[in-house]
Amino acid sequence: MKPALAEYREWLANLEQTRRRGLVLDRRWNLIRSGLFLAAIGLLLLGYRLVPHAGLVTFGWLSGIAFLVAVTWHENVRDRFHAERLRRGVVKRLIARGERRWDRLPLWNPKLGQADDRGGDSPDIAAVADDLDVFGQGSLFQLVSVASLGPGLRTLAGWLIGPARQATAARRHAAAQRLAPLRSWRVDFYTHARRAADGTADPDHFLRWIQSPSWLQRHPMLSAWSRLSPLILTGLLVALFAAVVAARGADPEAGSASETLIRWFGIAIAAVVGINLWISTFLLGDVHDIFAAALSGRGDVEGYRRMFELCESLPDGEPQAATTGRGKGESRQATSDPGDLIDHAKRTLCDPTHGASGAMKSLGRVAVAASLKHGGGLFLVYLLLQMGGLWDLHVLRRLERWQRRYSADAASWFDALGELEAAASLAALIDENPDWATPTWVAGESLLAAEQLGHPLLGDDQRVCNDVSVGPRGTLLLVTGSNMSGKSTLLRSVGLNVLLAGAGGPVCARAFALPDLELATSIRVRDNLGEGVSFYMAELQSLARVVRHAESLAAKRAGLVSDVAAGSAAAPPPTLLYLLDEILQGTNSRERQIAVAHVLRHLIDHGAIGAISTHDLELADDPGLRAIAHTVHFRETITKDDQGRDQMSFDYQMREGVSPTTNALRLLEIVGLGIPADGTPSV
Repeated sequence: MKPALAEYREWLANLEQTRRRGLVLDRRWNLIRSGLFLAAIGLLLLGYRLVPHAGLVTFGWLSGIAFLVAVTWHENVRDRFHAERLRRGVVKRLIARGERRWDRLPLWNPKLGQADDRGGDSPDIAAVADDLDVFGQGSLFQLVSVASLGPGLRTLAGWLIGPARQATAARRHAAAQRLAPLRSWRVDFYTHARRAADGTADPDHFLRWIQSPSWLQRHPMLSAWSRLSPLILTGLLVALFAAVVAARGADPEAGSASETLIRWFGIAIAAVVGINLWISTFLLGDVHDIFAAALSGRGDVEGYRRMFELCESLPDGEPQAATTGRGKGESRQATSDPGDLIDHAKRTLCDPTHGASGAMKSLGRVAVAASLKHGGGLFLVYLLLQMGGLWDLHVLRRLERWQRRYSADAASWFDALGELEAAASLAALIDENPDWATPTWVAGESLLAAEQLGHPLLGDDQRVCNDVSVGPRGTLLLVTGSNMSGKSTLLRSVGLNVLLAGAGGPVCARAFALPDLELATSIRVRDNLGEGVSFYMAELQSLARVVRHAESLAAKRAGLVSDVAAGSAAAPPPTLLYLLDEILQGTNSRERQIAVAHVLRHLIDHGAIGAISTHDLELADDPGLRAIAHTVHFRETITKDDQGRDQMSFDYQMREGVSPTTNALRLLEIVGLGIPADGTPSV
């Protein structure tokens, strides 16, 4: 296949040409409509008033009919133009992702409690998301997501912030792999999702309505009147017509009686219309809210319908024992899975009896009936129907029949749609990054090993990759180096790729092997003056979250051993992976060494693995740390420019051992705050 980014650019160029042709066509239709309208008005005015002539009148009415036909055709042209505009927006978004142009990508931040897939024993996931740039501008979510609808956005957010477990990740990755080659299908799917999202990004209102009790059953009098009033009004109109006909042929003495009868029929008709007007004005507010939730708040019916129909065109999956590597020929993890996500979505959405595709077609017919009031010229028709027979309640009756039939199935539709949209986002990441690896899951191990691991949020021209290993239990990775040398970037690279693996995506590495993991981080610590929390206390609270998580997983493992001894089987809990960046900076060096060693020993004793960074070389030389640490470092290079001034550069390559250099004083000199030769700072 052609590289994804190159094909996206070709599509965009073609869509731009289509847009220009569409603008020309739109202007032509505007001229045609205007010309036919003016011709119809002019010919009718001439034929009826100024120059009475049957031919002019005939051509006037023909011009009016042609005007209505032109309006219909023009609306079809505009619909196609709108669809092309949505597709162009989707392609632009895909290009912006590939080019890491974050300012051109939409922002969406979840309620992290909804996105949490870990359960009550997880640490503060808001801290993990903040430390690793999972959400917000220039985030992992912006890189991965092509979702537009609430279910897909929330599902993908939950996958990305959740734990990395093989059981769930393999199912998601298998689905993404199936969708990855279907590039054109995915763009169609993204486009229809964008169309549906124009109505709403969240079908929660629709789901709340469909599971709510019947409005008509709670208002039986209004329901009965909506059935009776059109019959009564029809009978009165027939009687009025008969009375008028009878009055014309009656003798003068009987005429007064007929006129009285006609008057009473007129009063009765006015009474029925008045009652319906009063009901429409004061009693049907809830009905209009229901229409908003079921037919508008749910999103665009046509957009959802087409998304569901696209699912029918997905190829059926076949059980796979294993797959081969991409690009480099490496071995890849098996993707066979007892609960295939794509097939499950197809069964849920395309079932002929309870599926969403057929249900949305029938809902679309109800939506047409409900949309009369918004139909411009059809509004007068709606007004007559509403005043004569409470049209809204007849539409509601059809809507509630639909509700009773599908209320048990709707929640599963949107769950399946959310999973499918999340998998389609991961599929785009696989398609656009063919050199990224599929993670390999290693059961019963506590070692994360990566070859040429990179930061996924950086572009290919900026990214520097390194071989990294963290674990096994009883050890830690100690990353040393001077300021700005790449220590924090390495920690985030590890964390972000673990999140990608757990979500079911590819990882930014040549190879990536990991056990089941849960992440805990302390990287971006802030004080809080409003709550009276100093920087040091904020560090302690952040570390306490990490430690409590390690203790919780250790307790689960201990309980599992007891359960196994008692004869019950259960999946072992994941290993905790902690990432700690320059911890406990808010205290003096000696106390810091003691405290850090104590915290790390506590984490190791509870079976956690992890990495810690520091530029404090005394901390790196601590005997307790040296005994358990695999120490690596980053370094800088100092060169002279043409004017003899120091210039600092970094290669971001990880090397073995403790960093041999520091650069704090050099950085002072570079920014013009150098210390005098005698070592005495000026005041």
